[in-house]
Amino acid sequence: MIPTDSSAVQAFNIAKSVTNGQQPLTILSNLDLGVATGERVAIIGTSGSGKSTLLACLAGLDTPTQGDVSLLGKNLAGMDEDERAAWRAGRVGFVFQSFQLLAGANALDNVALPLELAGGTRRDARSRAAELLGQLGLADRAQHTPAQLSGGEQQRVALARAFATRPALLFADEPTGNLDGATGEQIIARLFDLNAANNTTLILVTHDEGLARRCDRCLRLTGGRLEAAS
Repeated sequence: MIPTDSSAVQAFNIAKSVTNGQQPLTILSNLDLGVATGERVAIIGTSGSGKSTLLACLAGLDTPTQGDVSLLGKNLAGMDEDERAAWRAGRVGFVFQSFQLLAGANALDNVALPLELAGGTRRDARSRAAELLGQLGLADRAQHTPAQLSGGEQQRVALARAFATRPALLFADEPTGNLDGATGEQIIARLFDLNAANNTTLILVTHDEGLARRCDRCLRLTGGRLEAAS
C-alpha cells in the first residue's frame, strides 16, 4: 500500500501493459514518482513513449496494471471510475492538446461548466468564468463558440476552464502541441501566470523542451521508466 502524505501525487511501482493482437505491450514498467505540493514537473519523451498513459494513470483517468497512485492524499486503489471522478472534482484541472471544449457552448459556458458541476450557482460560475476570460484577454470572445475562435483562443478558454475551480493540481497534456510557435509561447506564459497566481501543482507532458525547462524538474520517460532529463 502506498503511503499518503502532503505530496500532491505519489506513484509506486506503476506498470501498464495492454494486449496488442496476441502479444502484451508494456508501456510503463515499475515506475515510481513523487511530486511535492506546489511543484512544477515536466515529463518529456518521444512520441509513443507512454507520456499520456502515465499522465492518465497519475490522474486516475486510467488504472495501472500494477502499483498504487495517491492523488492529493487519497489512494486511488480500489476506487471505481465514479469515485475517482468525485475525488478529482474541484481539486484537479486538465488542459488537453485537443482543447476538448463543448462545441455547442460559448466560451463563457465552457469555463463555467466545472464550477456548476462542483455545485456552484450558475450566477457565481459565470461571474468567475468572465473574470478568468478577462484575465486571458478573451472578454470580447465570451459569447463565441469554439468554431468561432482561433486555436490559440480555444486553448486560452481551455486554460480558463482548467483553473476555474482553483484546483490544487493541474495536469497538462501537450498544451502547446496544436499551436504555432508564437501562439504557443503566449499560452506558456499564461499557463505559468495562472500557475503562480493559484499556487497550483503542475504536471505536464510535452515534446517542447523549452517549455519543460521552465518547470522545477524535468523527467524523461524512456523504456517505460522515468529518469532525470539532462
